[in-house]
Amino acid sequence: MPQPTPAFLVVSRTDTAPSMYPLTAQRHVIGRRPDAEIVVDHSSVSRSHAALELGPSGRWWLLDLESTNGTFVNGARVTERLLNPGDVLRIGDCTLVLRLASMPDFPSPLANTYGLPPAAPRSERTRTIDSMPMTHIGQFVSAEHLASVMALGRSLMRLEQPESRLIALCEFAVSEVSPAIGAAVARVSGEYESTALCGPFNRTTREIGMRIEPTIIRQLWQRRQSVLVGPSEARDLNPESFTPPDVTVILVPLASFASTVDALYVEFPKRSSTAEWMTLLTLAAEAYQQAELVWQMRQQVRQSALVEGELEMACQIQERLVPRSFSISALELGIGFEPCRWVGGDYADAMSLPDGRVLLGIADVCGKGLQAALVASSIHTLVRASCELAKDLPGLMLRINDYLLGYLPEHSFVTMMCIAVDCETGDLEVVSAGHPGAIVIRGARELEVLQESENVGLGMIQTGFVSFQSRLDVGDVLLMYTDGLTEMVNSQGEPFGSERLAAEFCRLVSLNPTASVESMRRRLTDALNTYRGARTAADDRTFLVAARRSTRTMLPATTPSP
Repeated sequence: MPQPTPAFLVVSRTDTAPSMYPLTAQRHVIGRRPDAEIVVDHSSVSRSHAALELGPSGRWWLLDLESTNGTFVNGARVTERLLNPGDVLRIGDCTLVLRLASMPDFPSPLANTYGLPPAAPRSERTRTIDSMPMTHIGQFVSAEHLASVMALGRSLMRLEQPESRLIALCEFAVSEVSPAIGAAVARVSGEYESTALCGPFNRTTREIGMRIEPTIIRQLWQRRQSVLVGPSEARDLNPESFTPPDVTVILVPLASFASTVDALYVEFPKRSSTAEWMTLLTLAAEAYQQAELVWQMRQQVRQSALVEGELEMACQIQERLVPRSFSISALELGIGFEPCRWVGGDYADAMSLPDGRVLLGIADVCGKGLQAALVASSIHTLVRASCELAKDLPGLMLRINDYLLGYLPEHSFVTMMCIAVDCETGDLEVVSAGHPGAIVIRGARELEVLQESENVGLGMIQTGFVSFQSRLDVGDVLLMYTDGLTEMVNSQGEPFGSERLAAEFCRLVSLNPTASVESMRRRLTDALNTYRGARTAADDRTFLVAARRSTRTMLPATTPSP
């Protein structure tokens, strides 16, 4: 799972000041619950209203948790939505906005959260854009200048390469719209050093100096705002200033990061050192920032579309590996398979063995996501390829274990249970490798748990495996499951547990012992969903139900899901 990109959620209501929540975990629940990661205490908000989850492509998903008043993104009601930076969310009477820490308007209250330096007191000598008198704005900057800024913005939207956008910004600064001598884009650091990213571009034959004085960098670093420093001010700040006596320097921040700031550096003749030109360049920088945000969002959409497309294909492939029907007169089978998100690390299968028995298999790969899904798929392939070669179930487990020892990532393992059913006699051969015990309902009322053996999980150590015997009489019903069922929690955080699962399954079977296995599968799924409520699944959920109906057998045929 990727680490979250530094981001935060701004929550506001008409009657309160905005609150900002850093998004530093993989999942954030939004609601009135005091223990929610993002608490929004308002009557229009459900206790567990929505959740933000980090997707496999590194972007945030918004999930509605079956709220009373709904969850909206940009005015449209949603149950699940991939978010873009700047999207406006509405939850009850509250407005929420997703922002990235790298955005130009990243708020100073969260600066320390991401390592940004605190703002220092203003210098009385250095002027910034918000302290300049605007009484003379318009003397030189006209409607034509403003139109040129808009044209720059449109041009930046068409330039896909970042270097081309920087060049366009510098060329704008030294074009006919302003009297600038030269321009460049520099990256300055907290050590008050600068490095050229683009340029310099000269309007005249005079070479502009790309050595930005540390005293000027300090002002930009502390303010994160446009800075204008004239020749006399530069010498007041630093008597050994190397800024030419007839030059005014303007620095306009373009992007702020934890340890650097990218800025547009422009030199003007002393006679043109007015706030008007700083205002014009600040507007141009804002057009550049907006274009960068748009291009960033475009790139994210492209990457996400690729990742989501691949995930969708992987999900379809994985679902097709799970049999949706298993036809044999003596044995009825149903499989419930629900990855917690996208693709999962659970495995379930059923197939006929060369000796006429039916093999039922279920496994749980440690972890989630693509890595676990790949391991689960390899187990499916290995079992299908090895069932005719292995002499018995311990031998099959040994082959799987040897394979996983060579390919599993460190600290990963697999729990697995295989049961071979003789449909004529009802004899069961069971091998469990650290997996939860299977449940058998006998005579529609008596409950028995086939306890797991002493075998350890697969892929951990080189070892042998032992099996044990049991029976499945006509009318008995068998349940094999992964711990995604027992570790599932409700709204109070209470796990479902193995005892509750066994009791609930026994109750469902006893209600109608002759009901189809498909009906039992649906009713168990409904019971699990009811218990979980609005909470998002935290683990894959897989189970297999088998019922022995008679002693007569016919050749089984498995059909994958469509």
